[in-house]
Amino acid sequence: MFGGFRSFVAPLVGLTIFSAANGYLMSLVPLRLNLEGSGSFEIGLAAALYHFGLFLGAFRTERLISAIGHIRAFAAFMALLGTVVGIQGLITDLVLWQVLRLLSGIAVAGIFLVVESWLLSGSEPSNRGTLLALYMISYYGASAAGQMFLGLFGVEGYAPFLVILALLAASSMPPSLTRLPAPPIHPPSALNILKLYQLTPSGLLGCMASGLAIGSLYGLLPLHFADQGVDDKTTGNLVAITILGGMLLQYPVGRLSDRMDRRKVLIAISFLGVAVSVFLILSLFNALMWVWLFLLGGVIFTLYPLAISHGCDHMPPEDMVAATQGMLLAYSLGATIGPLGSSVAMKLAPNGLFVSLALIMLALAIFFIFRLRQRPPIITGPEEVFVPMPGHTPVVSEINPRTDQDALVDK
Repeated sequence: MFGGFRSFVAPLVGLTIFSAANGYLMSLVPLRLNLEGSGSFEIGLAAALYHFGLFLGAFRTERLISAIGHIRAFAAFMALLGTVVGIQGLITDLVLWQVLRLLSGIAVAGIFLVVESWLLSGSEPSNRGTLLALYMISYYGASAAGQMFLGLFGVEGYAPFLVILALLAASSMPPSLTRLPAPPIHPPSALNILKLYQLTPSGLLGCMASGLAIGSLYGLLPLHFADQGVDDKTTGNLVAITILGGMLLQYPVGRLSDRMDRRKVLIAISFLGVAVSVFLILSLFNALMWVWLFLLGGVIFTLYPLAISHGCDHMPPEDMVAATQGMLLAYSLGATIGPLGSSVAMKLAPNGLFVSLALIMLALAIFFIFRLRQRPPIITGPEEVFVPMPGHTPVVSEINPRTDQDALVDK
């Protein structure tokens, strides 16, 4: 394992540095827009366009990777993101920022797709879970660390963007300097997502609900704290504890789902999300809020891997790649819509973000209860092993541009 691990050091180190930069950027954007006088809807629109960029990137950028290879594609996407960040630091025009957030989403999707396909192409079933766990730890740990830059450099002036630019430049070095070969290049193909819905409506809609919740949380949580008068340093710490909850709770929740019907775990997680959201709506800003946010992160960020694992439980091995790519698109669509709806809720109520999250989780719980009555649990064999995966980039399951769109057939 560790002899072969050498070939994955470069993309993992590059990902770790990039994740720190992107974690800082994800909190910086809503706070900076708020500082410039933008309202919650405009800030929610920026988050929605970012996630729509993720959707476009996941759907289209495989062709570039196939044309020029993983290392060059990684450098190209990093250069695109660096250019966007540099322009954002110089210009405060709201319309231009919306366009730049769309481009950021495309670039970030490309970066994750490069790293993940690099890991998956060189891994074996015997070590894939370990590699993806390291991927998750690198992403979440660095993203949480990136929140600390809010306290160090704040949100005003050009300094925050300069720090992010420096980190992005540094993240390009490990993949570019490695002497080990990158994965082979294969031609891409399309995916028929309608047939996927026929096979696993629970998996597909679960991933979309995950996108609705994660898109809202990432895009609007810093703004919620700013509206409550919380300073930048404390905001960064609160976002960090939310991400930490997502990192630490994924594995135990996943292990539990391997031992029972995943839909029951999803129902329990969804109702827990409702309860935590209600506590956040009702509670004052005190020590308990840190606990609720930790649990909220654990609930929200485990939704996607649970849903995609449940979807794969109903797939034969030859269909799993096509299924995971379709569920990624469903996630991205939800992450595009979520910030828009939640930003409207924030206009209507001070705790509108948590109200919208509670409604999403409640609707998901009701849907899974309905599906539990419609479809019996799997009893013909063991369930597909749960793999912890990052909420912000759910490409980490075995997504491959070689997917055959005819692979999904009605069962």
